Amino acid sequence: MKIAMYWHNGRSLGHTAESAKIAHALVDDWDEASIVGVTGAYRGTDLLPQAMDILRLPTFTNYDRTTGWGTTNKLGVSNARLFEIRARLAETFLLEYDPDLLLVNHIPAGAEQELEGALKARSPEGNVLTLRGFLFDRVKTGREYFDPVPAAWIAEKFGTITVHMPSDIFRLEDHYDVPDVLLDRIHYTGYLADPDDRPVAPLREKLAWDADETVMVCAMGGGQGGIDIWRRILDAIAVNSSSLDRIVIVSGPYLEHESFQELIAAAPDSVRTEVLAYAPNMGDLLRAADIVISAAGGNAIAEVLAAGANAVLVPRQVRESEQLLHSSLVAKRGWARMATLPEVEHGALESLCADAIHEPLRPDCGEFLGGARRYAGILTGITRESK
Repeated sequence: MKIAMYWHNGRSLGHTAESAKIAHALVDDWDEASIVGVTGAYRGTDLLPQAMDILRLPTFTNYDRTTGWGTTNKLGVSNARLFEIRARLAETFLLEYDPDLLLVNHIPAGAEQELEGALKARSPEGNVLTLRGFLFDRVKTGREYFDPVPAAWIAEKFGTITVHMPSDIFRLEDHYDVPDVLLDRIHYTGYLADPDDRPVAPLREKLAWDADETVMVCAMGGGQGGIDIWRRILDAIAVNSSSLDRIVIVSGPYLEHESFQELIAAAPDSVRTEVLAYAPNMGDLLRAADIVISAAGGNAIAEVLAAGANAVLVPRQVRESEQLLHSSLVAKRGWARMATLPEVEHGALESLCADAIHEPLRPDCGEFLGGARRYAGILTGITRESK
């Protein structure tokens, strides 16, 4: 079984982490599977299985700002030319490799339609569109997924659609106008992360944390463009420092160098504080921490719930609504606290962190987790003969 997995890049670690969870599950379940990633991601690839190969597309970066995405690249060419190059590389490779299964993450035609050429040559039965659950606001989601023209295109190109949310909590068809032509292709996996019920004491010993100290872990996913949020987090830490014994700050590997240096310089010296750009053992940190301040991407929320973490979620998107919608749903169920960006700007993290320290929430969501382990069952029967 030859499997190719595409995910774009730009500023997020979540798409890489999602793809890694699926890849690990498929490697475990299908002994003879060969898996290759087609991506421009340049951080977090250590999360992928050792048996997985990567075709690295030339990378781009962009920023979630009210003024626009601000896309840039390192090739010294226009962005239009960059995506022409990426499209040719992806098309050539996928035509030559001819995978039995092609899993496309989040963007049906790829960033700037760079997968259109490759998808033209493939039968839809071997193509799987993987979605995080909440997409965008209703208008943008319709325009890019479910209005008649994009829906017909997706139906023509993809035989299967997987959604990384539990159907008991969220269904695309309840939130968006999903056309009938796509409904019977949708499979809800649940959150991809496996439930983590490991004892905390051995984890703390491994991390060199004292058993009785109060530890806060702060993580902002990929981190790109996140320095303003980090300043507010540091304010909240300062207000609550007397209740904390240790702080671990994980800036995200895409946070800009100058911002990372500012974060190091501004870290409190009244509490034992460690500032990391990236933590491949994030699951250990979340499970062992007393309180977590976390970004609210779909993968980050899944990992918080899997760890049973006592979390305050920060939906940090400016131009999109997915994180706000998702974290609001989680907060409504009592699984985490949340603060919107305007609330963060007005100091809400200070009181929310105090509440979390003194009245911790510990979500028990095991029945909604383990979605990556369901992939092999969903994909069984999609073979070369069906192409």
